[in-house]
Amino acid sequence: MDKNPLKLKKTYLFFTSFWIRIVCVFFIFGAQITTAQDKDFVIPDSLKGLDYEQLYKIYIKTWPDTLTSKIYLNTFFKKARSEDNNLKMAQAYCLLSYYAEEESEKIRLLDLSIELSKDLNDKTFPIQAYSFKGVYYFNVGEYPFALDSYLKALSQAEKINNIEYIYITKHNIARIKTEIGKHQEALPLFKENFTHIINKHYNDTTRYLKSSIALAESYRYNNHLDSATIYHFKGIQRLQKSKYYFNRFYGKILINEGINLFSKEKFDESYDSIIKGIHLLDKNHYENKKVHILGEFYLGKLQMLQQDVISARTHFLAMDSIVQQEKITPSEVREGYEFMINFYKANEKKERQLESINKLLQFDSIITKKTSFVSSRLFKEFDTPLLLKEKETLIEELKGNNKNLNFLVVFLSSLAAITIVFLYRQYKKRKTYQQKFEELIDKDNPKPNETAQEKPNDDIGVADDIVMEILNKLDLFETNKHFLKKNISTTSLAKDIKTNTKYLSKVINHHKHKNFANYINDLRIDHAVTQLKENKTLKNYTIQGIAEEMGFNTAESFSSAFKKSTGIKTSYFIKRLHSLNTP
Repeated sequence: MDKNPLKLKKTYLFFTSFWIRIVCVFFIFGAQITTAQDKDFVIPDSLKGLDYEQLYKIYIKTWPDTLTSKIYLNTFFKKARSEDNNLKMAQAYCLLSYYAEEESEKIRLLDLSIELSKDLNDKTFPIQAYSFKGVYYFNVGEYPFALDSYLKALSQAEKINNIEYIYITKHNIARIKTEIGKHQEALPLFKENFTHIINKHYNDTTRYLKSSIALAESYRYNNHLDSATIYHFKGIQRLQKSKYYFNRFYGKILINEGINLFSKEKFDESYDSIIKGIHLLDKNHYENKKVHILGEFYLGKLQMLQQDVISARTHFLAMDSIVQQEKITPSEVREGYEFMINFYKANEKKERQLESINKLLQFDSIITKKTSFVSSRLFKEFDTPLLLKEKETLIEELKGNNKNLNFLVVFLSSLAAITIVFLYRQYKKRKTYQQKFEELIDKDNPKPNETAQEKPNDDIGVADDIVMEILNKLDLFETNKHFLKKNISTTSLAKDIKTNTKYLSKVINHHKHKNFANYINDLRIDHAVTQLKENKTLKNYTIQGIAEEMGFNTAESFSSAFKKSTGIKTSYFIKRLHSLNTP
């Protein structure tokens, strides 16, 4: 009887002032209106006498009314252009970018803002334009471009010591680190920014909530589940003071805490929290797309625990729909695609199974591409300079302390050097893995008779004719893939080829240059590498499933033998194979 459970029965940007945060709402919601530097626009007579500050104050008051607020922005821009005021034009271009429908127009306006302000030595521009550009790219999942803009914003902010934007940009870089899985590195940056907000901007509810939500999520990713809960409740206490903030953030916090409860194995509470959160979530808000994906994914996992595969599939399909539409790829939802592959396989829906496999391959390809580039650049242009700067700062502080100065300087320098060496070794390790992977890909499939053999007349205490007979039978054993049988021992193999264990061990040790266990394991691993390269279906098995196909009893023993034989981990090899086969 088929007991397959999958088979169906038939029947933040944090901005430094109020006006920037208000405009950010437009940016994140992606208001669909035309850009405003209309050549035919004429400044109304009633606005001609107003200065920039007056125009801006009225604009802020009227921002919910798009058509009205746009008139004030047009006037602001026209006035700046007529007066050849580069700084005000840069500000206008930055604001106008929120209203651009097309990406090319949005980026063009921000680039104009940067070009006009880059030599003005202003405290805000072009930092703000770089920062907004980074936010846009982050929201559409273009992390390499987002990182490029954030690094430029950070460089400008540090050059003029703009403390606010230094904290803002480090927070945003931490968001990128979170998306590529560098959770331990992201957490201290989130904590640093939240502490700054508590000390300097406690009454700024938007900044407080965005920071506390990001910090709670980072605690969850670092498995500090109780800390995550604490910051979720801090956020809930804060947003209850305002209906606006309640509507904007409550659903998101409920989903995040529901996921946190799932990690605590409080499944009933998790389900209730996520369901309620999705119901309250503003699903059109771009900042909520990722949390909506995660909510549907974890609801699917909860239904799997209940063995309700129909409901699980419904939630995973909802998850995939958002991923395909928004091109947002949180790495933790990968399991949802694995479920769909196995579900359609169990129900013999081959076209849907193939479709799900292609989606998973595309998903993996996107993550690999983003992670590889961004990780390398973060190391070169953010992590290492930050570490060296920290070292220099500490050394400067220690100059006034005569006690143990030399010791501390040496210690800090050594610590920095050791850290850099460690990071470099990690980098070299990745390069070594890549090299070994390429060697395995380029290597021809091994043939049994290619195993090095000594001349049969070498003296190993076994008659030559017996040695030759054993070697011939081992060739047949390898050719027929009998090594894939489980629980092979010297006793069982000796019995199969009609010899004794002593002779068999001597022949293998001398002619195969390895002991019996390594001989069997190497044959299995060589076969596994060949099959994984050639068999598309096998690549989608779990490690346990592949291990059993290769004759191993456990995933652990297979993984250990694979690493010993090839020099790389099984998971890495399979992941790289997937990326090679991406259409």
